[in-house]
Amino acid sequence: MKRHEALTPLSHHHHHALVVALDFKRAGTEKSSKSYKTLIEEMNEFWKEDGEPHFQDEEMILFPIYLIYAEEPDEALVKKALYQHTKIRGLVKELRSLPIKNYDKLNELGHLLDEHIRLEERELFPLIEKAVPDESLYEAKGGYHKDSVSGR
Repeated sequence: MKRHEALTPLSHHHHHALVVALDFKRAGTEKSSKSYKTLIEEMNEFWKEDGEPHFQDEEMILFPIYLIYAEEPDEALVKKALYQHTKIRGLVKELRSLPIKNYDKLNELGHLLDEHIRLEERELFPLIEKAVPDESLYEAKGGYHKDSVSGR
């Protein structure tokens, strides 16, 4: 799907997160060669370097400009995305504090990340592209963090 140039960095972040989500969804199955410890370390690194900063980019920069410019913003969709952000944060926090391995929680995180990214890419970003003027999208782009993998 062709994305507005100013949203491309966020889509690159999403691609990176989908790779991470796939590892989490496979955790504890024959499809995974990574240990639980390695996956938790990767989760912590991803969250610190990309996950939390990405959510902040959306919450503090992108979603507000959408709500400003959209004549009839899809508030339910924004609320759903924000709820998913909160749920993902909660799962990361919970996984960090668990004293024992919990593949079910790691799988849940992977599925929720995947669902969340697809919601934004397929539903929310197209609405944002239609509602927000190019100039404002480009201005917003200047505030996004750089993805640790793609450098965008």
